[in-house]
Amino acid sequence: MTTIRMARCAALLLLSACSSRSDSRVPSDTAGTPDSSSGAASPAPGSAAPAASSTPAAFQDSTSRDLTGDGAPERLTLRAVGSRFDSLAVALEIRDGRTGALLHSARWNSRDYFKYARPDRKPESAAREADVRGYLGEVFAKGAFVTPRMTLPGGRIENIDTGVVRYHLMELDWRRAHGVADTASTPPAAETELAARPATSAALRARTDAVIAELRGRPTFTLFEGGELRNTIAWSDREHAFVRVFSCC
Repeated sequence: MTTIRMARCAALLLLSACSSRSDSRVPSDTAGTPDSSSGAASPAPGSAAPAASSTPAAFQDSTSRDLTGDGAPERLTLRAVGSRFDSLAVALEIRDGRTGALLHSARWNSRDYFKYARPDRKPESAAREADVRGYLGEVFAKGAFVTPRMTLPGGRIENIDTGVVRYHLMELDWRRAHGVADTASTPPAAETELAARPATSAALRARTDAVIAELRGRPTFTLFEGGELRNTIAWSDREHAFVRVFSCC
């Protein structure tokens, strides 16, 4: 009887040992899976995945030029930012070389560079980025500081357009009357009112002639904002403002 009991006990011990070794194995389909304490656990079902961070498109440049003729070069800065290069908000500023005061500013959108692009041609984002970088990279190129010239009827060469100066002086008057800074752009809503004003008064003609005489030979800056917006400006001590002297498509 004792012999039989001893045999049974030995069999039970052998079975228990085999079962213990089998349970200690890690199944192959779960090997290496991190637990919740590892910090890499998957989000709970139904929870939102973390949003991917996006870097905004941006461009900036700057240069120094003495545009006012006082011997202290003005600081010109260009900044553009947005979600895509074909829709950047672009801002240009010209600040006084001595005081840092704002003398001129311009605002536009990079989409204006594609105003006359063929509608059936949709460049890839990389191509548009290259185009916009090219346009913005030319803002402070050497050619921007070369005074343009136009040939008038009869073959006379001129670098100041009398009509452009006269109209800009009218814009300055409108801004000052409506509390708009000289450094800002004239609102589109003012165009109708300006168009209705007489541009042939003796006072305006005399003022225009005086400003033109002052600006001859002055440094200029030409800015292309896309489409047909290519304007040339020069600093007027008389008006204490940059005056548009040339405008072209």
